[in-house]
Amino acid sequence: MILCNWYLTLLQEKISSPKTITRQKKIVSTLGLKSVKFDCCQGGCLLYYKDDSQLNECKFCGLPRYLPTKGHNKRYKQVIVKRMFYLPIIPRLQRLYASMDSTSKMRWHHENKRGDGLFRHPSDGKAWKHFDNIYPDFTADPRHVRLG
Repeated sequence: MILCNWYLTLLQEKISSPKTITRQKKIVSTLGLKSVKFDCCQGGCLLYYKDDSQLNECKFCGLPRYLPTKGHNKRYKQVIVKRMFYLPIIPRLQRLYASMDSTSKMRWHHENKRGDGLFRHPSDGKAWKHFDNIYPDFTADPRHVRLG
């Protein structure tokens, strides 16, 4: 329902995407999809997470975690050089199954099986069929999702 309201809002405003960041944040927040932020190395070789969360520079390449501050003023918060936003998969899948339209598409691989030898979907591939043979209990329920 919220997703439909979001789409209608975009149609009413006659825009393909919101023009301001504030508007984008407002629309995304109504979807109820939370993101998790992780600091990461400029080179992409380290996430400052768990044991590495206290480091000030990358232990692999030595690049700094924070931008250098002008002067030695300690009252300002340090600015992170690079940050990654992670969207957890479970709420996204729950959102897909919340809509009747997308629910039928999520079960397409189970309901439209054909043995004609044409490759229309990853479910027609050898790897998918091999997985079906190994885990028949998992494949019995058409709502199960395979991630690759």
